[in-house]
Amino acid sequence: MYEERRNSFSFKDIILQLLLVILFVFIMIWLFPTKNYLKENFVGKDELSSEIAMQLEGLYGRLFTDNIESMRDAAEGYFTNERLPKNIGDSITLTLDEMLENKLVLAFKDSNNKTCNVNNSYVQVTKMNDEYQMKVQLSCSDYEDYIIVYMGCYDYCDSDVCVKEETTTKPTTKPSKPSEPSTPSTPVSNKKYEYEYRLVTQNTYSDWGPWSKWSTNKVTSDILRQVEIDKRNELVRYETETYYVYENHTEYKTETVQVQVGTKDVVTGTKTDTKPAISTGGSTTKQYTNPIKNTTSGGYGSWVYRGTVSSSYALSSSDTTRYEYQSHKTTVDCTNVCKNVTTYVYKKYTRTYNSGSTTYSCPTGYIKEGSGASTKCYKNVTTTSKLSCASYGSGYTLSGTNCIKTTNVTTKVPVYKDETITVPETVTERVAKTRKVPIYENITYYRYRVREQLTEAGVKYKWSTSKADKSLLALGYELTGNKREV
Repeated sequence: MYEERRNSFSFKDIILQLLLVILFVFIMIWLFPTKNYLKENFVGKDELSSEIAMQLEGLYGRLFTDNIESMRDAAEGYFTNERLPKNIGDSITLTLDEMLENKLVLAFKDSNNKTCNVNNSYVQVTKMNDEYQMKVQLSCSDYEDYIIVYMGCYDYCDSDVCVKEETTTKPTTKPSKPSEPSTPSTPVSNKKYEYEYRLVTQNTYSDWGPWSKWSTNKVTSDILRQVEIDKRNELVRYETETYYVYENHTEYKTETVQVQVGTKDVVTGTKTDTKPAISTGGSTTKQYTNPIKNTTSGGYGSWVYRGTVSSSYALSSSDTTRYEYQSHKTTVDCTNVCKNVTTYVYKKYTRTYNSGSTTYSCPTGYIKEGSGASTKCYKNVTTTSKLSCASYGSGYTLSGTNCIKTTNVTTKVPVYKDETITVPETVTERVAKTRKVPIYENITYYRYRVREQLTEAGVKYKWSTSKADKSLLALGYELTGNKREV
């Protein structure tokens, strides 16, 4: 009976302890203090001992380390062959913001419960000689630091590219079980180490050689070859062009014409001469009428050839100046900076504009008074009590207010006879002709010069038993942080 009671008690006790542990863990998770909370509430107070502060600092440091390791692991999977830089010295940067956007990692929070800086935190991969250097930097409100690892195609890689394994020495004996307390002794270490140095070198080149001759063979530039290009407008061929002109020539034909051999008088009708009757006595007044406006329009004269002109740009014609394109040539001007300069050649023609004029005149029998647009036309009108035609001589009769004289009109009429003559006639014909037209094209010329690559960029590694090897440091080597036991 005693044995059964003891077993029953033990089982209940285990269940109760398990429940208490679960409750304790839940409370610790819920109440776990942040660094800011501790600083705000306990720094400078007796409740927070220095021992607890040191333990928390270690815990927060481990949290920072875990976060930077998470960035490194995510970057190793992200930087496959197609995402790595191609040329030695080139770098590709992946920020923490881009990693979060691509769901490579989750958001990091530091001991102050603040999100780490997503722009100042990044992974940068740089192409070296035969491997890649990966720098992982994490910037938070409590810590900011970085690590450097190397990636490449090593024998132990499971994929094309993996992280370089650090060389370490593993212990050869298992740790012994704890024994009874004994008097502590000072451990003596006889281990010796070698330290790894790294030298990053860049490409070096010789001076550029002389320029080659100009050629139409296309050449492309690269890091060892420099190319200059010159485009020239050159005559490449002649083409036959047909054009038409109109030419005149004389043809003769015979025709019958009438030739005048004399004249004869023929009465062809009568002529009536009418003049105003002249009055005697009375008064004389001026009778006005509108002047006659005579206007001549303006116009351009004929084109006059003024010779050829040259210009560094294309010229445009106007109403009084005309340019006819002849040719152009492109040369290279290296006075300050080498550039292409094109010279155009034109034939130049000019003409003048003659403006019109306006004059004013009076009808027959009127007298002009004034000038220009103010001209007036008038005649003197005399009012008489008696009209007479006596002053015009015999033959005139008074008819109303006019003096009229009617006479026969005799016209001399030519007398003709038929005569056969040979008449020249000018005939215009359209004639086709040919001419050679020059064809110009832009020809591209190339010339180049080369240089040699003296040394190649890369990374060299050396081991030394000294952490401050002056000879290696003088050559530019730097410690990598790796060491190995010798």
